[in-house]
Amino acid sequence: MARLPQKALTLTIWAAILAYISPYLLNRYQALSILFNNRPDKLLEVNVLPKYSVKFADRLRNCEDALIDDENAVAILSCDTGRDLWNTVMGTYHEKRDEISNGELLIYRYDLPENSEKSLAPIKIVDYPGVFSLHPLGVEYHHQSSTLFVVNHHLDGSRVDVFSLDLASHPPVARHKQSITSPLINAPNAIAALNDHEFYVTNDHYSSRREHPWFWQVETYLAFPGGTLTYVSLASETPQIQNVAHIPFANGVTLMNESILAVSSTSTAQVRLYNILSDRSVKLNSSIEVPFMPDNLSADKDGVLLIAGHPHPPSLEEVVKHRLSCTQDSEADNAACWKANVPSWVSQWSSSRGLEHLFVSKQEFGTSATAARDSSRKVGLISGLYENGILVWRG
Repeated sequence: MARLPQKALTLTIWAAILAYISPYLLNRYQALSILFNNRPDKLLEVNVLPKYSVKFADRLRNCEDALIDDENAVAILSCDTGRDLWNTVMGTYHEKRDEISNGELLIYRYDLPENSEKSLAPIKIVDYPGVFSLHPLGVEYHHQSSTLFVVNHHLDGSRVDVFSLDLASHPPVARHKQSITSPLINAPNAIAALNDHEFYVTNDHYSSRREHPWFWQVETYLAFPGGTLTYVSLASETPQIQNVAHIPFANGVTLMNESILAVSSTSTAQVRLYNILSDRSVKLNSSIEVPFMPDNLSADKDGVLLIAGHPHPPSLEEVVKHRLSCTQDSEADNAACWKANVPSWVSQWSSSRGLEHLFVSKQEFGTSATAARDSSRKVGLISGLYENGILVWRG
């Protein structure tokens, strides 16, 4: 058999390498071009929401997650005024712990008039062991068992807290059942529950932004798959925990149905759909490309996926830095400090209609982190990571 000349062999090897890495290079080009295309001065606004308004701007701030339990016509909100000083994802670590206020979980009963005293109520947390520290990100609720799962970036280390939630009491009460910590839950972000004792949790990075800020940036901008999708079973006394997928900047996660799991990969500007296998491992099915950096996900009863995220991450980074310095300035106007003039983007996706953009705003309601909808009552909401109140639409 004739051997290829050295030059031809070299070209063949380089062609093979280029063919192998070209999907990665294309994705990096598409994802990083978002930083230029979605600059606030270039961003084209979209708003196809029906009647809407921002509610509870004087009572809520920094709400990262929001889930809808349409069986009870309630939304569970995850909010944290302490995020101004403590945000392990965005790299804010205030050293004076006594100055960092706790976050809170709240119930919004959207079928009641807004002026009703029961329309918005903080959840009372009881039986929490040790030092109480609550800095919630993702929340998940298993309706049939009244089990509430909370990603808590506790000052003493991130964890998943499990509660039994009594919605019938006033105020609603969450009784602590268990806290799960593990080296495999090093940077928890969002949760999707299969039942009262099994769930998936995303870890957004492999490295800690506090301990390894340079490598954290490498993970983020080069889309290194250091983030994980992690399966947790609480069926036995010792939790069973295992990584089932490695995903660049694994962020929001939600069940589309009993067999399909959606996970947002923020740094690749994708939502990845996985088949859930019988042993609870997962297999990549397909990916949805979006023109922004996706954050949290939710699916309504019609099987439509709602995707909220950040059109221009550099603007978000600037807000984080400004918020930290502004809130520590005794002469600063807090109202000005707390306004998040950063773009938001909310889209929806279905297999029949594809990707549709619902709300792209430069300043009206900023830092969109989650969108959720009760499709039967035609009520939806958007939460803002560094925003006042929540945006609620009807119709």
